[in-house]
Amino acid sequence: MQNDVRAKIAAEVRAELARQNKTQRDVAERLGIAQPSVQLRLTGRRAFRAEELAVIADWLGVPAAQFLPSDSSAAA
Repeated sequence: MQNDVRAKIAAEVRAELARQNKTQRDVAERLGIAQPSVQLRLTGRRAFRAEELAVIADWLGVPAAQFLPSDSSAAA
């Protein structure tokens, strides 16, 4: 289940990045981490930290909650 949630968060972040034409490199620069580390997060192989999601959401101008699965999708 933890991997499912991680994958859903990653998918939501990827979708918003695509909508705003932002790249992994853009995210890496914003977070101050290496691009391969961003790739691990965006593929769901490593979890985003709450602080990272907050920074990304603020940067993209969306609520951080947008990246979190709803109760119904988390239960699925």
